[in-house]
Amino acid sequence: MNSPKYLNYEVRPFKFTERKMMLASLQRICSYFGSDYQYIGLGGLSFADFKLFHKELHIDDMISIEGGSFSQEKLEFNSPYSFIEILKERTTTALNRIDLNKKTLIWLDYDGVLDNYFFDDITTLFSKLPEGSIYIVTCNKELKVDETRKEYDKEKFKEKFGSLVPFDINNKDFSSANNHKTIRKMISNHITKILKNRSEVDIDLKFIQLFNLIYQEYRGANMYTFGGIIASKDFDISSLSLNDFDFLSDDESSYKIEIPNLTRKEVELVNSKVHKKEEDLIEMNIISESDLRKYKKSYKYIPHFYDVRV
Repeated sequence: MNSPKYLNYEVRPFKFTERKMMLASLQRICSYFGSDYQYIGLGGLSFADFKLFHKELHIDDMISIEGGSFSQEKLEFNSPYSFIEILKERTTTALNRIDLNKKTLIWLDYDGVLDNYFFDDITTLFSKLPEGSIYIVTCNKELKVDETRKEYDKEKFKEKFGSLVPFDINNKDFSSANNHKTIRKMISNHITKILKNRSEVDIDLKFIQLFNLIYQEYRGANMYTFGGIIASKDFDISSLSLNDFDFLSDDESSYKIEIPNLTRKEVELVNSKVHKKEEDLIEMNIISESDLRKYKKSYKYIPHFYDVRV
């Protein structure tokens, strides 16, 4: 994971908003299933998720996997807590060395586009993770051939991913409007397959999708996040009381994270009238209808960055 060379993950507004959305729902899920989770993530140099999940979810058992070019010394120096175990290797190797029989929250925030090793990781995880475990994956949602950066066609895609490709795939499924739907279908199908195989020799579990998010940082990559929980076959999702989180999705419909570019005074104005009629604000000719819609949709999770003298 070499993106921390170019991006500070702690000051990316869309990523930060996504992280706060995740936290809000994860607090409820972890509370229901109990607090004894281990967290597995790709910490990079910022360890942003680790700091948040330790403080807010009270997780002390943490493992950071780092397959990039950073030295072990650099990673350990930047680690915020001494209890974080750092495995400097690729996920496909590291996951086979971790005790996955523990209840686990795992967020594989991959740097790149969809690749075969994503599915190797899914096989490893879903063959072992117990009930209550939470799986989240993030990647660049573009489906393009590495060498040419052109969108895949059906034949090249099948050559790359083989039996993982849905039987009804067609060229429009690689477009920017549909690529995340294709990724979702492939991941969901593979999870279902692994859990079905597992039920024949072990325990009968199901995967409940909760996260189906898309976003793009300013001038950045188009990203996709998919995830959910592993539960018993008879588990009723309504017991988690998640209905008030409108960013959750259990089907193909995705939630697009959008953040308007408002000044601080404009934010204060909208906040003071957030539950008033939208027409009243729009008539002031300060905030556009589009920006107002975006802000009201996600204002609870949008970060605010300040220059602090230390």
